[in-house]
Amino acid sequence: MVGRNDPCPCGSGKKYKKCCEGRQQVTTEKVFLDEIELVLQTFYNVYPEKKDIKDYINLVNEWLPKLESHLQRELIEAVALDDFFFHKRSDIWENYLKRTMKKMIRPKMVDLLNSWNQPTLFVGEVSEIGENYFKAVHTLTKEELFIRRESNRVIPEGMQVFSFLLPDGSEKANHYLAVSTLIFFPTNYKQAFENFASQFTSANSSVEQYLQDNHLNFWIGLVDSGYSGEEYTSFEIEVVDLAKQFLKEKNVEAPQLLVVLEDYLVEQKPKARKPAAIAAGAIRFAQERDLLNGTTFTVKEIAENFSVSASSLNKYYQELLEYDAVLA
Repeated sequence: MVGRNDPCPCGSGKKYKKCCEGRQQVTTEKVFLDEIELVLQTFYNVYPEKKDIKDYINLVNEWLPKLESHLQRELIEAVALDDFFFHKRSDIWENYLKRTMKKMIRPKMVDLLNSWNQPTLFVGEVSEIGENYFKAVHTLTKEELFIRRESNRVIPEGMQVFSFLLPDGSEKANHYLAVSTLIFFPTNYKQAFENFASQFTSANSSVEQYLQDNHLNFWIGLVDSGYSGEEYTSFEIEVVDLAKQFLKEKNVEAPQLLVVLEDYLVEQKPKARKPAAIAAGAIRFAQERDLLNGTTFTVKEIAENFSVSASSLNKYYQELLEYDAVLA
């Protein structure tokens, strides 16, 4: 075994701790995270099995009448699936873990899977953003948790968040990862979360039991408050839709523009009287950043297409330039 102060075996002449030790740690961590991802993805690829489909469909049919007027069937089926696995038929998940552990070689993975026996439902509010994790406050207990980020996309502080969580294997206190997809909600649905917490206060139940018994009621409370499956406000959705419509009409693909635009809307919360003004500014921004595959438009053409003034267009074009410069 190479000591930290020994010459690095790569032949650089440096001590191991000053050379390849850090790279080895990064590689080991990546392998570990990839193994975790494989275990979770395999579960969703294989289950539910044919013999369990009927029970799952029965659960979906119980949820649909109460949610389908507001939510798309795909979202209802997705959240009902996790309820099925982790509340109604937890034996499916437990048996999968037992079989998977028998195949594991690394003791660290075995120890982690042993801690995964019961995924926990989490509802809370994002309070702080870090490089690899974001901090969230549990709506019911006010406990602070650290949840591993799934991508580098912007997560604004104050958003509400929902997920089933598992220990992340970092061996740090209160550090978790999402079993399936993290779902974020715009800040205007905070009251629905607070109402859910108020109902818990008056219930004679543990946190875990209350969340298990009232998972469907949580979603009913959201749709009663107007939630229709969006992660953005209706204004933000309209801005993005206008930009997409323009690109489609001009037969231009600009996926990177949409990424920047969505992040800008969520993080900066621009105040505009007309969503079209921001969408128009975004098109000029994309042109200046060469995100339109060489297609060009004059400022007058863009403004006329969106029925906004050139000055309004340029205001948000400049804001996007400044925002993008900060990210660069």
